[in-house]
Amino acid sequence: MHIGIVGAGAAGVGLLDAIAAAGGKPGRITVFDGSPAVWRGRPYQPDLEAVRVNAPPMIMSIRAGDPEHYQRWLAARTDVAGYRDEALGQILVPRARYGDYLEDTARAAIGALRSAGWQVSVVNARVTGFSHGVGPILHTEDGGRVPVDRAVLAVGNGRPHDHYGLTGAPGYVNEPYPLAHTLAGIAPDAHVGVIGSGLTAVDIAAALTAKGHTGPISFVSRSGTLPFVQKSPVRLELRHLTPDAIRTTDGLTFDRLVALMRAEITALGQDFDAFAAEILATESESPADRLRRQLTEVDSPLHGTRLLAMAIRVIGPLAWPLLPESERNLLRGKHFRTINSLSSPMVPHNARIVLRLLDSGQLHLRPGVTKIAARPSGGFTISDDTTWTTDVILNAVNPPAYTTPADTAPLVSALLAAGAAELHPAGGLTVDRHTRAPLVHGRPDPTWHVLGNLAADSMFIATNPPGLAAEAQRLAHILSEA
Repeated sequence: MHIGIVGAGAAGVGLLDAIAAAGGKPGRITVFDGSPAVWRGRPYQPDLEAVRVNAPPMIMSIRAGDPEHYQRWLAARTDVAGYRDEALGQILVPRARYGDYLEDTARAAIGALRSAGWQVSVVNARVTGFSHGVGPILHTEDGGRVPVDRAVLAVGNGRPHDHYGLTGAPGYVNEPYPLAHTLAGIAPDAHVGVIGSGLTAVDIAAALTAKGHTGPISFVSRSGTLPFVQKSPVRLELRHLTPDAIRTTDGLTFDRLVALMRAEITALGQDFDAFAAEILATESESPADRLRRQLTEVDSPLHGTRLLAMAIRVIGPLAWPLLPESERNLLRGKHFRTINSLSSPMVPHNARIVLRLLDSGQLHLRPGVTKIAARPSGGFTISDDTTWTTDVILNAVNPPAYTTPADTAPLVSALLAAGAAELHPAGGLTVDRHTRAPLVHGRPDPTWHVLGNLAADSMFIATNPPGLAAEAQRLAHILSEA
């Protein structure tokens, strides 16, 4: 069998590693990706050292069933000790170093596959279309035509949207990464406006600080909500909110998930109502006050937010497609900012930088933005409860869930036009929950599979490496049995 993998980011790495471990009958694999930094995806390409991985090593393994895979890789490198976050007691390397890990994992998987008799090749070109043969014939941007038996869309997330129509205006940056490039031309005393206040905005602030920026920085957003501060890792085990409990619940609801979470926290002898009150106050408490308080609670013995972050990563992908559509709409609408700030917390190292900038007055949080416009004379006018100006604007708002990456849009359009896939009303491609095959009028296409956030039944937050690894492992077994 010939498997075509469209995308060579973290999802593609996880799938190669899982196929190598599955031990199926050898065949052929062709990986397609037009990026100059294959195996790294958007987040982990070469960049400034200040742009750190935003999660501890124990939740960054791309190998399914082996949570210590990345930790072992780190332990073999003697030059990473300087990246230790003292509050967490963990090594948090620059993102480019995590990209090295993904690249090393991909090359090791390719070596293992070839040793087992597989033919593996990498085509450094985008797949822009397909036609039907015995299986899909993948069309590449350089005119290539590659017939495969099965094709996997493993394309990751799209790039940010230009919500204010600023593309082309001098001083506007729609895609901030790599920051080594996008920050290079910004004057040290310039007023930098950052659209958004999530992890990408925090990355920008940390990188500007590392470059010695002296000018004002403004986080411009609707809510001004900052990410939670990550707590020190504690080994916890879900005993009530478990995969088995999710699978065996008929008519799963959000209330049922809350009840299971209550049971988890109560079993630890801790106060669920106090925990719930903190979560519900996310968008009403002063962001600076919450940041200051959470920095003092990094080693807190209260495990509510630790358990919830674990549940979002482990249980979220299983529970999400089983919830009623009305509840999914509520969670990704009204509660998006709270869930996103919980599931993507900032590490204490960066949180301290943000707090210092806030306390010094260099960084301002500007919620309630209604309009951003380029000025004819240069710079930008921003409207919230007042009108003010900045010299440059960087877009730090991640794309909405299920956004098709621009490089993949021609292929997805071809799939839709050919009747090989269909869009879900909420966004993304409709897929079979068990085989990850695109559904067309309720019927799966047997030759295509979707891995990651392009699938409509994935959560509305970016899937983390262990989540991608688990999904890749299930898909690898499906492919090995085909």
